[in-house]
Amino acid sequence: MHETLFGRIDALAQASFGHRLFTVTRYLPATAEVERVYTTDAGAYPLGGRKLKRDTAWSRQVLDGGETYFANDAAGIRAAFDDAGKILALGLGSVINVPVKADGKVVGTLNFLREPGGYSLADVPKALALAPHAAPALAP
Repeated sequence: MHETLFGRIDALAQASFGHRLFTVTRYLPATAEVERVYTTDAGAYPLGGRKLKRDTAWSRQVLDGGETYFANDAAGIRAAFDDAGKILALGLGSVINVPVKADGKVVGTLNFLREPGGYSLADVPKALALAPHAAPALAP
């Protein structure tokens, strides 16, 4: 059921502002991890994969602060992600990470990636509009 929901969000995002990689993660605050529950590239980013996100600038902004992370170049990717080399090797260099909230708390993220320069700040509100649709599937 959730895959169908995330598939619809995937299709809406692709039609609205595009992506080369789209993932959805569930936030696990007890372990400060995010767990991948949807992916458009299971080879590079398989379902169930987890990333530790304890006390980083990215986690403070997105998971703790509930604010979107936007980067449009390799420097922005390197500043936020431990796996920046992998992201850049896939030809990706632009990202929009949107926190998904339920009952005022971040429960996950929508993660959209494209080639360097692929997104502009005008794409951020389009990505933000999709987050409420994912909340029911990510809420505990």
